[in-house]
Amino acid sequence: MENRLFSAPILIARKALLLASLALGLTACDNSKAPAEKPAQQANPAISLPQVGIIKVEMTQVPNQLAITGRAQASATAEIRPQVEGIITQRLFKEGSFVNKGETLYQLDAASYQALYESAKAAVEKSKALLTNAQIKVTRNERLVKINAVSEQVLDDAKALLREAKANLQANQAALKTAAIQLERTQIKAPISGRIGRSTVTKGALVTTNQAQSLATIQQLDPIYVDFSVTANQALPLRKALANEQVNLADYPVRLKLPQQPYPSTGTILLSEFQVNPATDAVILRTQFQNPDTLILPGMFMQGQVTTGILEQVALIPTLSLQRNALGQPFVMVLTPDNTVAVKPVKEAGLYQQSWIITDGLAPGDQVIVKGLQFIRPGMKAGLIPSQGGAR
Repeated sequence: MENRLFSAPILIARKALLLASLALGLTACDNSKAPAEKPAQQANPAISLPQVGIIKVEMTQVPNQLAITGRAQASATAEIRPQVEGIITQRLFKEGSFVNKGETLYQLDAASYQALYESAKAAVEKSKALLTNAQIKVTRNERLVKINAVSEQVLDDAKALLREAKANLQANQAALKTAAIQLERTQIKAPISGRIGRSTVTKGALVTTNQAQSLATIQQLDPIYVDFSVTANQALPLRKALANEQVNLADYPVRLKLPQQPYPSTGTILLSEFQVNPATDAVILRTQFQNPDTLILPGMFMQGQVTTGILEQVALIPTLSLQRNALGQPFVMVLTPDNTVAVKPVKEAGLYQQSWIITDGLAPGDQVIVKGLQFIRPGMKAGLIPSQGGAR
C-alpha cells in the first residue's frame, strides 16, 4: 500500500518533465525559421517592376503607298469565228499553246470556193480580150472617119462598146477579188498573237458565216492589264498626274503582291476612268505589267500598291506596338522620362516594309514600348529590359 502512494508523485513529475521538453523543442523550431524569412522582407522593390523594351522615335520620310485591289484582264482578246460557210477539214493548233498573228488555226473545205475563184479569173481574162478588141475597133474607125469611109455614128458605137468592155473588166476584176477573199477565208487565221484556249468544234463540223458560237478564243497575256478599283478621293492625285503631260508616270510605280512573294516587275498606269461607280464610289485604275512567264492569268484577284508621292516627317514603329481601342482608334504605349507607362493616340497611314507609318501623335525622342506590352497598363511604373542598356 505504501509503495503505491510513493509511485504516484513520481509519475506526475515525469509527465511534467516531458511536457516541458516538448515546449522547448517547438520554440527552437520557430527560432530556426525566423532567419529564413528576413531576406524576403528585405527584398528590393525595383525587382517587382515589369520590364519593357522600347524604341526611340526618329522622324523620316517614306513613299506614300496606296493599297489597292483589282482583277487581271488580257490586254487583247479575240474570239475566233468563221467568215465563210464550210466543213472543217483540219484543226492546226494545239489547245493552250501560243499562236502568232496570221497563223492558220482551221482549214475549211475550199473546193467550191476554189471553183468560184477559177470562174471569176476566167471572166476577167474574157473581159480583157473583149476590151482589147473594142480598143482595136475604135482605133480603126477613127482612121476611117478621117477619110469618110465610115460614118461618125459607127465611131460613136465603137467607143460605147469600148467603155462597156472597160466596165465589164472592172466588174469581173472585183468579182475575182471577192472570190479570192472568200477562198482565203477558208483558212481561219489568228488575228492577234497570244494564248489560244480550247476548241469548241472538231474536224467535220459545219460552221457558218459570223455564227454566234466562237470556235476558240485567243488572249494576249504579255503584257497584261490589271484593273484596280480605287475610291474617288484616293484616285484624285493620280487623275491629276495623268492629266498633266509634264508628269512622268514612271514616278508612280505600281507593285503587285502574289500569294507567296512580290511580283518581280513593276507596272505602269495607263488610264483612270472618268466615271465613278455610284454603288462603290470607286473608279477603275488600269495598269499594265509585263507577263513573260504568264504568272498572272485573266480573272485573277490581285493586291497591289501604287506610289503617289512622299510622306515627310513620319515615324515608323513595329506592327505589334500599334493597338486599337474599342472604337478602332489607334494608339501606342510610351514610357515617360519618369518611367511611367502612358497612352498616346496616333494616326497611321498604312504599312511600309512591315512597319506602321505614324503621321501624327509622336514626337522625336518618344519612347514607344515594343516589348512586354502584356505586363503593363497605363499609369504604372516600368523598368527597361537590362539588355537594352536604357533605350535603343
